[in-house]
Amino acid sequence: MLFLKGGEKIESDWLKFSKNTVVAAKFWEFVKLDSTSKRRVAMIVAAKSYLQAQLTNLVELSDAAIARHLWQQLPQAQASDTEVPHLAEICLRCYISYQIHQVCLDLAMRFGSRHGFRCEDLLPFVLDDEVIFGTSNQPRLRKSAYESLATKLLKTFDPSKGTLNAWVSRYVKQNLELKRFLLQQGLLLISDWALLNNTTPKQLQQILAEMYHLTSGEIEQSCQLLVSYHAVYREERLQQKFAGVSVRCQIPTSEQLSDIANDLQSRTNRRLSSEAVLKQLQAMASKLRQYRIATQGGNVSSIAYDQPEIQPIVERCLRRAAPTQVTPDEDEEKFEFIDLYQQQFLEALDTAISQVVETFLAQLQRKRAANQEIAQSFITGLHLFHCQGQPMSKIAPQLGMQKQYEVTRLLKLNELRADIRQKLLIILRERVLEMAQQFTDFHRLQSLDQQLESILDEQISVIIQEAESETRNPVRSQPLPGLLARRLCSYLESRGNDDC
Repeated sequence: MLFLKGGEKIESDWLKFSKNTVVAAKFWEFVKLDSTSKRRVAMIVAAKSYLQAQLTNLVELSDAAIARHLWQQLPQAQASDTEVPHLAEICLRCYISYQIHQVCLDLAMRFGSRHGFRCEDLLPFVLDDEVIFGTSNQPRLRKSAYESLATKLLKTFDPSKGTLNAWVSRYVKQNLELKRFLLQQGLLLISDWALLNNTTPKQLQQILAEMYHLTSGEIEQSCQLLVSYHAVYREERLQQKFAGVSVRCQIPTSEQLSDIANDLQSRTNRRLSSEAVLKQLQAMASKLRQYRIATQGGNVSSIAYDQPEIQPIVERCLRRAAPTQVTPDEDEEKFEFIDLYQQQFLEALDTAISQVVETFLAQLQRKRAANQEIAQSFITGLHLFHCQGQPMSKIAPQLGMQKQYEVTRLLKLNELRADIRQKLLIILRERVLEMAQQFTDFHRLQSLDQQLESILDEQISVIIQEAESETRNPVRSQPLPGLLARRLCSYLESRGNDDC
């Protein structure tokens, strides 16, 4: 309730008390796990009485201010043999238990759905404080050699370097057992930008060659981009560190992206837009993330980070084919479906590319029987454009042509993409329906069958539109990065090897 006094609004004592109680309750309610690993909250009456008496001396009643005040009482508690001074530590342990639960809840909300875990799965690793026992009116601190997470937190916490909740968040996320569990779920708790900061060009070169089998040209381009990233972003981070500023790695600003692009161009004469720099840095970080997870014994997601194009179709198909309530067994089936779809999608795309290209070659040879080199010119032109990023004007003389439009007329890229799209739709629809029979009943399969073509067509359109956009706005002298271009180049390279 609000009252007016002297023309100004003032809060009633009741409202102030209510707000203070909501803030302070975190310091007298202890969050713990019971014998069945279920979360329980126990109110510590003695801690509540102690803290309410302390609040009368505090001007600011924020979490940070209360935690700081209680932390300042700890030396007195440690020097005393009586129970009452220890209530300051008990209040802090209550708050720490609350914050630990909040960190786990946040992790589950942000990543749990994608990586298959819940908040309840995380709590046993970090909510291990058992020092408060006995009755809620007579809490005691257990004398034990075992150090809970809360004990370690209080020993290392320094209010001059940040808030207690920030320290709890950092400590929880660095817990070895929790990190090991998250790795098994395919989750590595480090930002893209920290990953790139901590990777040297030599390490990147080795990872891209040994795990991803990229070409030497692709590896060199990635390493040069990383050098430019270090020259701008990491250098600014180091300057902040020397100045005593400690902040988490954030996404590069538009100014930083522009500076990275300029540095790259000045050293390699390779021109990238700020948007292209950001996209390529994120793709590079995704590869590093998968490598880190794999080398640390974690589970690398079957959906590759550099192939986000196929994720929406998986989710849409699963919603059509799966029941609303998902059981653990059905959750396992979901991941099995994703694995199969990943494989079938790429195989279907490769088949569509192969069939369409071979059809184009056959048509060219029939129309120009006198020119036996036309088929090789077509293959060479596709390779130069998609796999090397050369413009039509430079491709023309290499094919013995005078004008750019002659190359355009030979390659017929619009027709090529349209035919690949149609062929992919036909092949993939049959394969998805065949796969779905293993994961759903007849009625859901009928529902999926009726909508599948529109779902697939929508998804394939994204890939084709990406290819069309790359064709209109290519980054010169480097391979086109889209999925269609990458798979086309893979086919052309294998075809060249077969010819040899």
